[in-house]
Amino acid sequence: MIEIDGRQILTELHEKIDPRHTAVVVIDMQKDFTTEGCFWHSLGQDVSAAGELADRLAGFLDAARDYGVRIVHVLANYDPEFMNDPMHERLHRHGQARYCQTGTRGSEFHEGLEPKPGESVVVKHRFDAFFDTDLHIILQAAGIRTVIMTGLAAQGCVDSSTRHAYFLGYYTVFGEDLTGGASPEVHRMTLDSMRLMFGVTATAAEIVATWAGLERDGASARATGAASRA
Repeated sequence: MIEIDGRQILTELHEKIDPRHTAVVVIDMQKDFTTEGCFWHSLGQDVSAAGELADRLAGFLDAARDYGVRIVHVLANYDPEFMNDPMHERLHRHGQARYCQTGTRGSEFHEGLEPKPGESVVVKHRFDAFFDTDLHIILQAAGIRTVIMTGLAAQGCVDSSTRHAYFLGYYTVFGEDLTGGASPEVHRMTLDSMRLMFGVTATAAEIVATWAGLERDGASARATGAASRA
């Protein structure tokens, strides 16, 4: 932590992702983006890695819950009444039908990534999870300073949402192996852009290890305090 103009600025990963002021934002982990025969696959994109991402993310979310980190799930809904002209044009240009439609299989959460009781679900109608949604209000009300960005697609909705989070004043941590949907080259370029312009990147293992270290340090401090009072 450093002080600049009287403000305490968080500079280290363990400061930024302290569970007391951190939320994991899970973006668009829906079957339209993870499952063969659904939208992303029909667009010619490789969904073979989506299952591995989903498994890794499920384990990461369990760890986040264990450490008391808030989790917010973002669900894309692009029903006709929410579509603007450029959105229709994009689908027409790619020869694709609408996706993430209410009541369809593709709009469902990927198996194993369904929200747990008490976890917020934010519905978005644009790629950016903060655009005309309650996400910022939910995070502000919870005292969140840092968002760990995860989900699909790294170069699209996660990228757009991370940029907006930065503009709103959040510290951003972009999950290196907790995001997917891009080719290796595009994913690398997205990570480079995030590190240069909008925050830091970290792997699931790095984040969980940092939480474990914070818990050990906290337990040690409590034990020291108890001993000094004895």
